[in-house]
Amino acid sequence: MPESNKKIKILLVDDDELIRIYFRDVFWIHGLEYKHELLLANNIKKAEEIINNEETRPQIIFLDLVMPIERDGKIITTPEAGLETLKKIKSDPKTKNIKVIVFSGHKDEKFQEEAKRLGAESYLIKGDNLPKELAGFVEKIALEI
Repeated sequence: MPESNKKIKILLVDDDELIRIYFRDVFWIHGLEYKHELLLANNIKKAEEIINNEETRPQIIFLDLVMPIERDGKIITTPEAGLETLKKIKSDPKTKNIKVIVFSGHKDEKFQEEAKRLGAESYLIKGDNLPKELAGFVEKIALEI
């Protein structure tokens, strides 16, 4: 496939199965699967495998903040999981140019400010985005690549 016909890879990282289904359905309903390859990860470890593999590395990531991670031998769910992942992506020379959009249910401005400080291109709040708006946002961000 010629380089110009390559689909833009978009990764959604979210542990909520309904959000992953919603996102996939938005792509299908709006015909985005013809332009973009949607990859899904239900945890940080799987997301990191996709991001660190040159064959599967996405150009755009929609990243939930509140995800389960292992700390001191225990699995905890915290917004720090998403923020730490964002920091890793943006501090690695191989991945720093990936566009990261935080896609979170947290409306708290401190999380929005921290995400921007760490390099997120945008911060979308779950529930505030109708499917058509989400599809339009995906198209807009993809044009910037």
